[in-house]
Amino acid sequence: MKKNKKNFLLEAVVNLFTNLPKGKVLDLGCGDGDYAKRLKDLGFDVVASDMDYNRFKYHKVIPFHASNLEKELPFEGAVFDYVLFLETIEHIYNPDFVIGQIKRVLKSGGVLILSTPNILNLNSRMRFFFEGSFDFFREPILDYCKVFPSGLQNMHLIPWRFQELEYLLFKNSLIVENVYTDLMKPKLKFLWFILAPAIKFASWQKERRTKRRGGSIDYRRINKILLSKELLFGRHLIIQAKK
Repeated sequence: MKKNKKNFLLEAVVNLFTNLPKGKVLDLGCGDGDYAKRLKDLGFDVVASDMDYNRFKYHKVIPFHASNLEKELPFEGAVFDYVLFLETIEHIYNPDFVIGQIKRVLKSGGVLILSTPNILNLNSRMRFFFEGSFDFFREPILDYCKVFPSGLQNMHLIPWRFQELEYLLFKNSLIVENVYTDLMKPKLKFLWFILAPAIKFASWQKERRTKRRGGSIDYRRINKILLSKELLFGRHLIIQAKK
């Protein structure tokens, strides 16, 4: 009998919440509800929300509200201490509207935990170099929807770099506090050993060139994040942002 594959993202999120104060959580885009259930077991007051009522497994223990991310969320403003928004933003075309809705339902000082495939790890960068596609974004969307017309909601549509996500959150008054990942890939450390001199030199050159030309942007801040172990080796990008 085949063993269930370990969900590293689930364990990373649970570990993150273990160190956070108890409060009310909205699991937006909750899917089958495994994340919501684990957080409830930790002692959080959890509300789940998604389009698919039947997929959710925990109706008897966790309140569920049907929601469509193209419309206003069915909640009053400033009612949640946390919003969990995992592996969803890469599926939608209206991210600014959705993040605005998340900001609306978060309390002042509330926290958003967001995740998306990390397209900036070394494996994904090398895949783009050779294939022109990032990890998790390899299928051509037009061809995919012709073959699986009913499965487009599961298709990864928009790849997000950290830089764009940070700006999207910032313009909605959500400030990135921490960056995490779920699974470090040890094999990428060998790739980093080979590529590190070139990557570090390119980053230093960009900082130096911008400063020499009188540019107002200090690239040292963003390069510190982009060259972190979470971004270089991590499979998923997990962002903690505060309202």
